[in-house]
Amino acid sequence: MDIITKYDNWVRFAKLPYNSKVWASLTLATTLFVAFITLILNMLILKEITLLPVAFTSATLILMLGYPYMKKESIIDSIEYNFSDALKQMADTLKAGDTYESALREVVIAGYGRLSDEMQIALIRLEEGENIDTSLRGFAERIDSKLVKRTITVLLDSIKTGASLSGILEDISDDVRESYRLKEERKANTTMQFMFMIAAGGIITPLIFGEITAIMNLFSQITITQLVGGSANNTTSVSNFMLLLIQAYLIIEVIASGIMMSIIREGKFGKSIIYIPILILIAFVTYYATNYLISLMLLGVF
Repeated sequence: MDIITKYDNWVRFAKLPYNSKVWASLTLATTLFVAFITLILNMLILKEITLLPVAFTSATLILMLGYPYMKKESIIDSIEYNFSDALKQMADTLKAGDTYESALREVVIAGYGRLSDEMQIALIRLEEGENIDTSLRGFAERIDSKLVKRTITVLLDSIKTGASLSGILEDISDDVRESYRLKEERKANTTMQFMFMIAAGGIITPLIFGEITAIMNLFSQITITQLVGGSANNTTSVSNFMLLLIQAYLIIEVIASGIMMSIIREGKFGKSIIYIPILILIAFVTYYATNYLISLMLLGVF
């Protein structure tokens, strides 16, 4: 599956009010607007060449492009949370002597949010003449969750072998609940590392760079006042170049922190599209706030 098809599936699954092409166009328009506004504000307020427009523009682009994925992951998380209870309810229904169709209908009626909506699609297909294998595999493919796919595969294999489905569903329900518990436990166990990455990537490093920038600006201004002509211009160019390097390093450091946070917290790379834009915004606000405050303090001293 190519990335365009996958992205289109994310948009549909998230039930956004636009299709993928319209959403991409809206993202591009919003990104260009943010780029224009931040560039104007940068020229009017900071009055120097900085990477602030680049940082805010890239954060907007990543956040908007990644929103369908974030929405999809949020929906999948809610489905996985309710999945074990739904399976247990299906097992109880089958124990009472009802059919697969009745078991699915009970889950739909129970109101498990998006899980019930997806089960309703499977139920409709079953009522239209599809077999249980096809309808449930379609259900698993739409959700695109490893936990759900693995569970449905085990369930369908049990049906084919003629095993007691109610007993199998109860066992699977316990396994799903345990898998979800382990997933949440992993998040809890990595909270300290996660918070450290936020503090280091979004606050401490920008704070240090903000202090360095303020000191460099002060010494640069002192040096320029003592030079004339080409020497002063060269000093200004070198100073501006060093400041751009600092900000470029800050962006790279934030991206690396976001990726590591995603791997530590979620065990996969994809969630970094949530953390990187937020970290970029926090980092640059911290950087410029620190730069401004330290500059005021230094001007008071000198």
